[in-house]
Amino acid sequence: MIDKSSIFARFAELTPDAVYPVQVTVKCVIQDGIEARACDDVVTVSTSPDGVTTPEGRDTFTVNQSQVIP
Repeated sequence: MIDKSSIFARFAELTPDAVYPVQVTVKCVIQDGIEARACDDVVTVSTSPDGVTTPEGRDTFTVNQSQVIP
């Protein structure tokens, strides 16, 4: 994902000395109207609240429900 470091880093994880990849938290919203998946422990989210996208412009992802922090 690409955006300004202030979007990703709450505790200065992204420094010149950081070893990448770095685990960060990204604001997201759970998408309504997505058809049920075969496994109940996944959810489709959008990272649109902060405008975070992949280099290709993608902002919708299917993730493990355990990765979503309320």
